[in-house]
Amino acid sequence: MLLQRRVHTLTSPAARRKRAARRIALVLLVAVVIAGLVVGRQLRVNRVPVAIGIPTPLRIAVLGDFHMSAAGIGEGMAKRAVDAARGEQPDAIILLGDYVSGRAGIPKIRTVFKGMQAPLGVYAVLGNHEHWADAEAARRELEALGIRVLVNEAVVLRKGETRLALVGIDDLWAGKVDWQAAFAGVPEARSVESAGPASTAKGGSIPVLLASHNPDAALAAQGQRAALIVSGHTHGGQVGPLRPILRWINGLTGRGFPPGTRYGRSHLSGLFREPWGYVYVTSGVTPGPVLQRWFTRPEVAMLELS
Repeated sequence: MLLQRRVHTLTSPAARRKRAARRIALVLLVAVVIAGLVVGRQLRVNRVPVAIGIPTPLRIAVLGDFHMSAAGIGEGMAKRAVDAARGEQPDAIILLGDYVSGRAGIPKIRTVFKGMQAPLGVYAVLGNHEHWADAEAARRELEALGIRVLVNEAVVLRKGETRLALVGIDDLWAGKVDWQAAFAGVPEARSVESAGPASTAKGGSIPVLLASHNPDAALAAQGQRAALIVSGHTHGGQVGPLRPILRWINGLTGRGFPPGTRYGRSHLSGLFREPWGYVYVTSGVTPGPVLQRWFTRPEVAMLELS
């Protein structure tokens, strides 16, 4: 009798509906997980206009956070990003660090970035992962390709009537930042508020583009001398739908992902307007050395400066 009741319960319309609902929920969950991972593999070129008051426009390609390993993780996406950046024909290219996940991945730098060129040059800064792996070895690989590595130093980019000081600093987390050395020889920096073509005259102040792997450069008074800061490090939050939860946790505890950046915890990716200028945080290239991207697309940022 008890067996008959149990069989009846398992085969009743209500039981069948529950089982069907569970199957549908499971299928939907798997579909969402797969869709998020697929989106996380879709590289985009993000073209972003930024008005910093220069007379001759500049197009700057910005790429960061490749996290390549000896096992080939990250290499395929890195090559796709480099090809996409070349296809945009930028005036200059800036690489923002974390090229590798460990020392064994350093030879991949030469494999992936070989032949990368731009009319005004290709420039790079180092990230925390280069310091943890072997910063000097990573620097040698980059410089062997003709890429100028800026460690607390500056160069001046010139196109038409525009002069733009590109300042690169060492990693704020794992390196040794020397702000004085970084800005040595740069004419007096001017903010976006005071920008204007007259300011670019010989002997006058020129706008500064600051490259820093970690976006916390935006919290430093020295960093706020820049009209625009470009950074990475955050991976755009890596898991897109969890961004609101990440922000809530960060606000509640003062800790959370991404680690090692206060600015990045509330500014995970994109262009941000500050009283003194702009900050662009790229979501980076890596598909994820450990945690895969989920509904967060890798990108090549094309900053169209004017």
